[in-house]
Amino acid sequence: MLPKHGDYLVVTKSQKDVMVLYELGIPAVAPISENLFLTESKYNKFKERFGKILLFYDNDIPGLTSMKNIRDKYDVLPIWIPRSYGAKDISDFHLLYGRDKTLELIDEAKRCI
Repeated sequence: MLPKHGDYLVVTKSQKDVMVLYELGIPAVAPISENLFLTESKYNKFKERFGKILLFYDNDIPGLTSMKNIRDKYDVLPIWIPRSYGAKDISDFHLLYGRDKTLELIDEAKRCI
């Protein structure tokens, strides 16, 4: 269900986050686990199709550590929700703050990319 090409693709840690992002018009995929990333061939295919690949895991220690390790190996931009919001991922944020606030958060992130 991904577009053939796009400005960016989000790699997140769960299918529920993919569904929330899809609902908001943002292409996203989720590997099997937060400890794993895309295969080398998948990464290369996505890199050809999308301008930027964003890594959007949980803002807890395991999520941030995984993002750092992946960023060190691949050309990805890690993003996360500031802990001050009390939500560890986009689906929690959406549940706590609703659609409009979630879209505002996404717009803010886009300005920083």
